[in-house]
Amino acid sequence: MTAKAKNIVETLQAAYSPVAYATLTIDGAERVIEASKTWLKLAAKQNAEILATIKQNLQGTPWAELPVFDLTSQAIAGYVAVQNELLDLGLEQITAVINAFQSCGTDVEKAKSEFANILQTSADRATVAQNSVIKYAAKQTKAGIDAVKEQPGITGTYAEAVADSIQRGFDTVIDAQNEYVGMASKQLKAAAAKA
Repeated sequence: MTAKAKNIVETLQAAYSPVAYATLTIDGAERVIEASKTWLKLAAKQNAEILATIKQNLQGTPWAELPVFDLTSQAIAGYVAVQNELLDLGLEQITAVINAFQSCGTDVEKAKSEFANILQTSADRATVAQNSVIKYAAKQTKAGIDAVKEQPGITGTYAEAVADSIQRGFDTVIDAQNEYVGMASKQLKAAAAKA
């Protein structure tokens, strides 16, 4: 390296500290994710309070016994759990990419290998996250359909047939989604292996 090139590298290293910027980026991402989780927790708490107030005000009426309040409460809790998982996944991805940049420096082969590993890990994490969302959707749909079918006077009616039809249709969508996630996962793994 020439003296001039060495001087430029030293000047860049003095003015730009990749380690410091990487640390700030990760810290910032952690703060954003924690703020998002706090917001989700507060929103869930507020919704629970609203549902409890509505249910309390409807006591003594046939409306108070409807399963919609419990289903809504369960749906919100599940939504918050899934969103928290996805936020954690996002933070893990950000941290992995930044750490890879730091560890590779100027070594191109090491960078190529590291990014292939990140791509593989990302594919695995995305598959887990997608499966989590699918399982949540299936569980919520089944709970809703079951609640409808458990209502007095539903057994043997057109409403029960419609509920069963909706459940079968949703099961078909879930099966197709699972197949799609499996194919996408295989393609990502193949791409990672080639990288």
